[in-house]
Amino acid sequence: MSLFQRWTAGPRIKDARKRLADEPSAKNYLALALEHARLGDMDDVRKVCDEALTLHPGHAELQRLFDRARAVQLEARTRKLTKELKDSPRPAVYRDLAQLYFDIGRLERADEIAAEWFNATQDPAAQLMRARARIQRFTQDKRREDGRACIEMLEGVERSMPRDERPLRMHLDLLCALGAWRDARRVVGQLLELFPGDSALEARFRTYNGLADRAPTLEATLREVERTGHFAAQQNAVASGPTSTRSIRPMLQEIAATPTVEAALYERGATALVQGPKGATAERNARAVREIVQKSRTTARRLGLGAPLEVEIEGQFASVFIAPSEHGSAAVWCHQPTVPQALRARVLELVGASVDGPGEEQAS
Repeated sequence: MSLFQRWTAGPRIKDARKRLADEPSAKNYLALALEHARLGDMDDVRKVCDEALTLHPGHAELQRLFDRARAVQLEARTRKLTKELKDSPRPAVYRDLAQLYFDIGRLERADEIAAEWFNATQDPAAQLMRARARIQRFTQDKRREDGRACIEMLEGVERSMPRDERPLRMHLDLLCALGAWRDARRVVGQLLELFPGDSALEARFRTYNGLADRAPTLEATLREVERTGHFAAQQNAVASGPTSTRSIRPMLQEIAATPTVEAALYERGATALVQGPKGATAERNARAVREIVQKSRTTARRLGLGAPLEVEIEGQFASVFIAPSEHGSAAVWCHQPTVPQALRARVLELVGASVDGPGEEQAS
């Protein structure tokens, strides 16, 4: 940005600030932020958008501009650190660059930089960063191999940093998320060796000790997370949640009333709500949809695709469209080669419905 351009932009920014002072509307905030964006002042853009979003939360344009300004700043910071690492590689730069990639969600790149850091310095902190990146990737994709690699790496870091609580607490959080209570009890015992008499740790040890006898093995918990797409706490929430819905029932009935629809289904945990077919046919359809969702989730994670958002099967005479989500899955079965867009939209709306009332046909 030339000096002349900055000079000519001054009055526009002054006017935008005056309009904003007179009326702090989202429109006036956006106008001021855009003036700063034209000058390339991303820090000012973020400040204006941040202030605006406190008054106008959820405003799409302001949020988009805030995210874009943050991304531009992070990209510039990444380029600077990459050049600095090339010119003068040292632990602090490795650490900052790996942390930056972690913050912007480029987990594989964060892992790679941390691996270079460890190879260059043998610093155990580099392995701790690698473990953080891998745990985050496992949290997103829930692949059993990633989870196993996280555990192995954390155990190695614990051996190389025997008096450091960070890898132990990271390890403990992961084991609790998995529901591997026997292993969690062991890690709490290691923390108690570092902090003897800590009342919070002692309480956790007693809790996990009571859960340990009935707890599955670590490998079994990894397998279950990969199969279901849920960690232990999420699985319990799904299992203990309501199994039928006041809002879902009429939506299912409306979808099933469409002339070309054979069945409309909603599944949550072990319970399925079915409109259309009855009895054994309803159970068979519900079971088929449940198997498709489970296998799709497993396949997507093994391929590194993350959680599946939509599943569609097109046949010669019929088609099925399924929308899996964290809280339940909805599906429609049509007597035509492809599912119309309007029905897809209804199914996607269905997975966001609230749950709190009696249903119609149930099959488990």
